[in-house]
Amino acid sequence: MLVRNRAAPFEGMGHRVHALLRVFSSLLFLLVSSSLWCVVCQTQVTDFAFDGFGSTEAMAQISCYQGASFQGNNLQLTATGAIQGSGRCLYNKPVQLLDPESRTPLSFSTQFIFFIQPSTNSDLADGIAFVIAPTLGGVNGSNQGYIGIFSNETNGKTSTHTLAVEFDTYKNPEYQDMDDNHVGIDVNDIFSYAATSAAYRTSSSPTIRNANDGYTIYMKKAAVQAWIDFNASTNQLNISVSRGLGAKPTFPLISNSSLNLSDVFNENMYVGFSASTGPLSTVLYYVYAWSFTTNGGLAANVSMVSENTTKGANKTAIIVGVLFGTVGLVLALIISLYVYYKRRVLEPKYLSQDQWRLVLQEHLPQEFSYRELAKATNNFIEKNRLGSGGFGEVFQGTIIPSGVSIAVKRISNESKQGIKEFVSELTTIGRLRHRNLVPLLGWSQDKGLLLVYELMPHGSLDQVLFDHPEQLSWDQRLNIIRGVAAALLYLHEECEQKIIHRDVKASNVMLDAQMNARLGDFGLAKLYGHNVNPSTTNVAGTWGYMAPESFFTRKATEQTDIFSFGVLILEVVTGRRVGTILEENCSMLEWLWNLQRNNRLEDAIDLFLVKEGQGANDMIKTVLQLGILSSFPDPKVRPLIRRIVQILDGEAPLPTMPSMTSSSSLFSAVASSSFSYSDNTSSLFNSDTKSVSLAIEAFAGLNNAR
Repeated sequence: MLVRNRAAPFEGMGHRVHALLRVFSSLLFLLVSSSLWCVVCQTQVTDFAFDGFGSTEAMAQISCYQGASFQGNNLQLTATGAIQGSGRCLYNKPVQLLDPESRTPLSFSTQFIFFIQPSTNSDLADGIAFVIAPTLGGVNGSNQGYIGIFSNETNGKTSTHTLAVEFDTYKNPEYQDMDDNHVGIDVNDIFSYAATSAAYRTSSSPTIRNANDGYTIYMKKAAVQAWIDFNASTNQLNISVSRGLGAKPTFPLISNSSLNLSDVFNENMYVGFSASTGPLSTVLYYVYAWSFTTNGGLAANVSMVSENTTKGANKTAIIVGVLFGTVGLVLALIISLYVYYKRRVLEPKYLSQDQWRLVLQEHLPQEFSYRELAKATNNFIEKNRLGSGGFGEVFQGTIIPSGVSIAVKRISNESKQGIKEFVSELTTIGRLRHRNLVPLLGWSQDKGLLLVYELMPHGSLDQVLFDHPEQLSWDQRLNIIRGVAAALLYLHEECEQKIIHRDVKASNVMLDAQMNARLGDFGLAKLYGHNVNPSTTNVAGTWGYMAPESFFTRKATEQTDIFSFGVLILEVVTGRRVGTILEENCSMLEWLWNLQRNNRLEDAIDLFLVKEGQGANDMIKTVLQLGILSSFPDPKVRPLIRRIVQILDGEAPLPTMPSMTSSSSLFSAVASSSFSYSDNTSSLFNSDTKSVSLAIEAFAGLNNAR
């Protein structure tokens, strides 16, 4: 009993200890559970895989925008037949890519299979991109080199919050592309943060020196598999590509650890694909399979459904068959047309067989039927006429199936150089792509010569500058000048062949929806090799914009374009037409030389800019002086276009202004300078008094712009 009495307190104490332990365990369990629940709540995992997109599940979870659509088991990113189009396909649920408390990026991994089908009449295609974007939807104006990622309004801005991996199959010199087959990382900007030529890497060497390091991957006309993996703990972004499906390279093509994605990502983002087309209507982009995860591991392996495995071969066979059939039909039509029109006594207004061969070799944009263009312009009704010029009329319209707004230039039958201009424009601008050039979309010669351009909503610069100058602020005017300079830099130095425009003027500068400058009308353009001296040609251009030496040398050079551009600068800053006869009874150029000599250049600034309080703006005076230098009679004084671009961007100082002398001495200087252009100039000068008189007239300021 005594023992039992002593044990009872200890027995009760044990029960209490067990009870406390049970309470403690429960609290610990609740604490751990709560912590785990918080972690789960804070980090939401996204994980999916699609071996094709024909299922109800895929169609419910992926949204297509702009020209993109579901096509069988595939995602097609641009509409069939689309020109200047773009499209996006995005997983329509938000993906958490940023920790809400630490604001650090989270790991993600994706792999996918894509197919780029170039144009049927060329090997051109723009490219495809994997995008991580802040919102659902497409991006207006993201066609051509923007690959559906950015537009003029969003490109280069930190507020864009977009990361993209581009698989670019077109070289855009204006975006500093390295080649026409590269992979790049784009961070809020189409100028890639990092880029390298597409290749399958089998070694860690930064360059492929031999077969042991890997081999090139050509990303067109074949299914290509890509892997993109981001490890948040090491901040490592790895990208790989392969044409052997399922065969991931041993080493990544790009491995970057310097990106600060904290500044790029929002907490929730949207992932998917984008692509775009330029002036070629038969370029197509497909995604065959896709997996994505944020669970910290690698995305699931994907493969194509059987329908897709033979799709590339089948498409190629179909395309080849259609192409040969089309070529045969076209050749038969060409021969028939040639014989038909040869028998007629009419002056030929259509292309000859030789001209057709030349044109077909130049990979032209889309050919439209006359019926299509008549329908688009409401049968060329008067209210749709935008204007007229020396070569005909321009009408606005809309292509019914695609809704693309166009401007149709109908070349007049009375124009003696209609055929020449038509071929020149097709073979020049038809293969050029630059953000500051008017895109040529197509052509027709069914019932006359017709050129189809992308419609520029704000019309030509001269219409706005001289009729509504209050609509152009200084920032807009400077942006326009920079745009034309960028276009000339592209034409003079960055194209495969050097192109001299020969007709740079305000009426040939168009303004797009964002008031960006687009240089157009290449009917007088001349093409040269970069190391070829220009040959003599007919004097061509517009009075007031033509360089004086062109009348002596009869050569189109970069410096004759610079002169025209200089005159354009002066018009934009002063708001005056070059041919205006001033109260001082002298030309605008002489008036500006006099003001420069007397340190009164501010008197030349457009009154609308002065009213804005911009009259004392140093940049305005700098640009005005640049215009004077660029339009100086002596071509040796004019700066090169690259230097002009650097000055406008604030990257180079303005050259020293030459001393201003009398008109007669300046004329003598340009005449003697012109003699040095060619050994034949002296005889040309002596034998062609008309050229001399024209030069004197142009220099003296009597060449009113027509």
